[in-house]
Amino acid sequence: MQAVPETQTPASTGGNSILALTAGAADERDVMRLAEIFAVTPEAARLAVARVGTDFRDLQRELGGRR
Repeated sequence: MQAVPETQTPASTGGNSILALTAGAADERDVMRLAEIFAVTPEAARLAVARVGTDFRDLQRELGGRR
């Protein structure tokens, strides 16, 4: 039997993740999308991702509740 080498895979972002990116790595298109979804400025979306990451529920709490 042949051994299969163990490979490192990125951690799952979970079902509630709105972006498949790590905090601080959001590109401009993703930031604009978040800004539209939460009706905030792109800078506010960028800061929120930096503070809480990309989980939708965490961003929702950070940016002011339900939308």
